[in-house]
Amino acid sequence: MTSTSNTAISGLADVGDGVRIHYEERGTGDTVLLVHAGLYGDWFAPLLREPALDGHRIVRTHRSGYGASPRVDRHLTIADHARHCAAVLDRLGAGRSWIVGHSSGGAIALQTALDRPDLVAGLILLEPAPSPSGPAGAELGERVVGPAMAALGAGGAGAAARIFLDGVCGAHWAPLPVQRNGDGADAQLLADATYFFDDEIRAAIEWHLDPGAAAGLDRPVLIVHGARSPERTGAYAETAALLQGMLPDARCVELAGLGHAMPLEDPAAVAELVRTTVRGGAGAH
Repeated sequence: MTSTSNTAISGLADVGDGVRIHYEERGTGDTVLLVHAGLYGDWFAPLLREPALDGHRIVRTHRSGYGASPRVDRHLTIADHARHCAAVLDRLGAGRSWIVGHSSGGAIALQTALDRPDLVAGLILLEPAPSPSGPAGAELGERVVGPAMAALGAGGAGAAARIFLDGVCGAHWAPLPVQRNGDGADAQLLADATYFFDDEIRAAIEWHLDPGAAAGLDRPVLIVHGARSPERTGAYAETAALLQGMLPDARCVELAGLGHAMPLEDPAAVAELVRTTVRGGAGAH
């Protein structure tokens, strides 16, 4: 079921340094910014249509290099992407907002909260990328990231993306982009994956959450992991537990039946979780 009560509008926001970020928004109320994972800029496209979020102002972006956001000719760090998120919120006059970050988008959400706490009411992190990480994160790098990068030279971004997403999501991810987002999704994923392997994977590897900074982050944080993810890797549950120990106002929740591709697997369930968390605010923690 999709919402027809609010029509989405879109635009390109100039966020400085020659960067323009494409965004879509709909609705009114508390602002919720959706920060997508790597490899594909439309992980969150179905959430924009979910009726559970009708009572909120929902903003989703294509991060620089993804989808309709032009790529820039330089390396972008996680802090750069976080600055772009903050600039979009500033341009839209959103005020204090909830940020939902998926995978590497979780790292960007955390960095945004650290850099611009004035803009952040709380965070919802959907299986944030494994930093901090432990043995399971190291195993994931050896089993998935290394082979994906090796395949990049031989088979291109498409082959590398399949290895990467099979490794973190399970093979059931493959039909989901087209099922949720239409016939152009596979071509979009290939274009986005090219940027991911060219630049963003480096940014994700470079980024580390400073424990001292994390201890000072006084916003409520919900860390979500999927019950199916351990079928592929224990890295996301491991990172969730480590983050819960580092952040002063964090709790973890598990979504039954879902894995790392959760925004495409069951957008209604993810939207409902976002709705209840945002409406509960700090009182949900």
